[in-house]
This record gives sequence, C-alpha cells and structure tokens, in this order.
Amino acid sequence: MRAITSMLVASALFGGLSAAASAQNWPNKPVRVISAYAPGGPNDVVARPIVESLSKTMGQQFLLDNRAGANGNIGALEVVRAAPDGYTLLFGTISQLTINPALYSMPFDALKDLSPVVLISLIPGALIVSATSPLHSVKDVIAAAKAKPGTLTYSSAGNGSQNHLAGELFAMLTQTKWVHVPYKGGGPALTAVLAGEVDMIIQSPSAGLAQIRAGKLKALVVSAPKRMDILPDAPTNEEAGLPDFKSRAGTGILAPVKTPRPIIDRLNLEITRYLNSVEGKKYFANQGVDLYPGTPEEFGRVLQDESTRWAAVVKAANIKLE
Repeated sequence: MRAITSMLVASALFGGLSAAASAQNWPNKPVRVISAYAPGGPNDVVARPIVESLSKTMGQQFLLDNRAGANGNIGALEVVRAAPDGYTLLFGTISQLTINPALYSMPFDALKDLSPVVLISLIPGALIVSATSPLHSVKDVIAAAKAKPGTLTYSSAGNGSQNHLAGELFAMLTQTKWVHVPYKGGGPALTAVLAGEVDMIIQSPSAGLAQIRAGKLKALVVSAPKRMDILPDAPTNEEAGLPDFKSRAGTGILAPVKTPRPIIDRLNLEITRYLNSVEGKKYFANQGVDLYPGTPEEFGRVLQDESTRWAAVVKAANIKLE
C-alpha cells in the first residue's frame, strides 16, 4: 500500500514538475490566437496590433485565426477543446462569453471552461447612421420609430450579437419597435449602413471611425459616461436622455482551463506592457478604444457581472433564437 502511495505521490510531483518545465520553455513554436468572428470587423482592429506585438516580444509567431460561426461559439469551442498548453488562445468578446449562454444551449461553460488572461478593452456602443440619413439625433430616431412602428431597420453581426441586444435594449428603453437585420459579421453589418440597406447600427466607434471621419457615417449617441475625444459632436446617453442605455463591447484574451498559471501570468504581463506603452496607448486612443488591463481575476469578475446583466436583458426582451 505504501509503495502504491509513493508511486502516486511521485507521479503527481513529476506531473507538476513537467508542467512547470513546459511553461518555462513556452513558447517554443507558433501560437494560434482564435478570433471567433469574421475578419474586417471591430474585433480585428483591437486584436491585430496585440498579436503583432506578442510576435515581436515573445520570440515566436502569434497568428490571428478568424473562425466565425454560431455567434462566436464555434471559435470559442475550438479553444475549449484545445490542449491547455498555451498554444491555442481565444481573443474573446464580452458578448460571446456572457450573452451567448443566455441564448443558446451551450456545449461548454465559458466561465468554467476558459481561464481569463487579461481584459483588453471596454468600448462604448455608438448609434451610427449614414451621413445622408434624415435622422440627425436620438430624438429623430424615436420620432421616426413612433410615427411608423416597425419600419426603421438596424443591422447586427448576427442574431444574439452585441449589436442585436443593444438594439433591443434601445427599443425597450424608448418604447419603440425596430426591425433587426442580421449579417455575418460586424464588417458586413456596417457596410449595410453605408450602402443604405439598413437605417442604422449600434457598434463600437472604432469600426466605423474612418468612415465617420470621411463624412460617410455619423454617430448620433455614444453609450459612455463622457463625450469621446474622437467623437466630440456625439452626445452621451445621459445627454441624449437615455441614462439606462448602457452597452459596451469588451474584448480580452482567454486560454483553455488548466493552462499553467506561469503561461497566463506571462501573457498578462506582455499584453499589459504593450497596452501601457506609448505606442499602444496612441493606437487605441486613435481608435476610440478604452483600455482596461488588469489581473486575470479582475477579468473574471467583469465576465461574471456582464453575464448577469445581459441575461436580464434577454429575458426582458424575450429574445429566443431558433
């Protein structure tokens, strides 16, 4: 019996030492960072410079791999099923991790099957319309929606996406009815507004900033506590008379659960260092992205809080996906 116990203790010790040694040598091959949405959308604006920075500082290539489908579930599931060795990571969004569980019968639990590494951003949502739109303010939108209920259209990155729920929240708060038009990704959804296929979208300003600056799009309101430097003419939700319109898209890096803590800590350190650098701050400020790097535990608390909040919105709006 003593011999068996000794063998088990030795095996556990060896396993622990092996994992520690593996973490110490990480990374010794390319690392794949899965983004579970289509390329060209707002997530790529945030993810690409971080992935490029890690490639420069970590001595190995970090490759951004777009795996769109099922509102982010396909890409996230691939990370959940990956070996917890630090070579497959998730560039995740608040919506896929905290909204999806309220809408889908999930094949995994994002809060239990993924380990938070670092929160990157919390980005205010902006109600965006074409520059040629007759809608020039939130009051115009509400008036038009009430004059002809069910005629105003808004696009989203897909059913159950952040854009979708933000639109439902806006309609609920203003007691209006909009028509939701889902697209396959944030990029196509924004293009639909530019092309005049739909009236508006609620999306992070960074996605449409170039077109806003070019005079092709305009932002009518931002869900932020103060006006954004990059959109000084867009009133806040408080200024627009909608204090409860709070919709922020968030992003962060996660790893499969049981990924060694030394790997998570090193990733957190390197990403935080870039986000706090002059280069990183300048880039994200120009994109209208508010950075919130912190500890893995702080990121975990944000995910838990957002899960509770969006579940309440889904229930109140009675949103059901086929």
